[in-house]
Amino acid sequence: MGQTIDIVMIGCGNFSRRYHVPAIEADADAAIVAIYDPVPSDGTRQLALAQGAVLVADLDDLPATSRPTVAIVTTPHTLHFEHVRFALARGWHVLCDKPFVMQLAEAKSLAAEAKERQLINAVAFNRRFDRGCLRARAALAAGEIGQLRFIQTIQLGYERAGWFLDPALGGGGPYTGRASHMADLLPWLVGHTPDRIRSRLRGDGGPRSDQGGFIELRFGELEAQLTCIEEGWHMWDEVRLFGDDGLIELRRPLTIPLGWEFRMTRERGRAYEQLDADQAVGAALVDFLRAVRGGGRPECSFADAALSVEIVEAAFASARSGEAWRELGQ
Repeated sequence: MGQTIDIVMIGCGNFSRRYHVPAIEADADAAIVAIYDPVPSDGTRQLALAQGAVLVADLDDLPATSRPTVAIVTTPHTLHFEHVRFALARGWHVLCDKPFVMQLAEAKSLAAEAKERQLINAVAFNRRFDRGCLRARAALAAGEIGQLRFIQTIQLGYERAGWFLDPALGGGGPYTGRASHMADLLPWLVGHTPDRIRSRLRGDGGPRSDQGGFIELRFGELEAQLTCIEEGWHMWDEVRLFGDDGLIELRRPLTIPLGWEFRMTRERGRAYEQLDADQAVGAALVDFLRAVRGGGRPECSFADAALSVEIVEAAFASARSGEAWRELGQ
């Protein structure tokens, strides 16, 4: 048996019930003890009843816990900073959904606080656990397509209604909700940190909201071109990595919410490898519970996730300052 862990859900929308809850239900030594949701859906009410969990509409009404506790923060984007800080102050280990927070200063502050309190912390970038993405990373590290020369990503479509489109809650549009994935995935795939960025936004929806746009990201001489717009085939996602001797393609099938197909073509098309998309859910939470129980390091800590925050924040800043190149990592 593993160490018994209490779980507090800070936010409990459709994604958390689809992605995190199945992993909790599969863990005999983890149970949801409390849920914060100011406007709970019928699904959230049913979950609270099934788990015997307290359901509250005010953060301060969340009960104190006596056992090791994990807080899963899955509220609207701009609320993450305050909600993570609240959970850390309670002495709870924290797993936060992406995007982590809106500003690099916030990311650094939370990483420092979690370290000071000696609490396990992570951001649930689920693509780091995907079978296809892991195979792509291994192939790049082994030089299976030769030297990597160019990266292209395409993300189409975004939510059409709800809090996602309210800058006070969603923090923006496709850049915040979708490009943040690529901001984490690409450095992780290639094993390098980008040093420069510039961006062009479509539309002008206020200080952070957007209709998506185009990002150029430089890793030294290696260039990545990211397209992330709200129009097009809804929720299309693909990554193409071109090397001297081959091509790796990652693509999410439109028929499933998670999972990426992997395709690698080499030797002028004579060598070909394909992996179907893996639809498994909850890997980020499974990894996090392992780290809490074993005192280890989760896949993507707050400190690790700070880079994705920096990239998205710098993309907005570049677009609103004449599309100028901006240095990263300063």
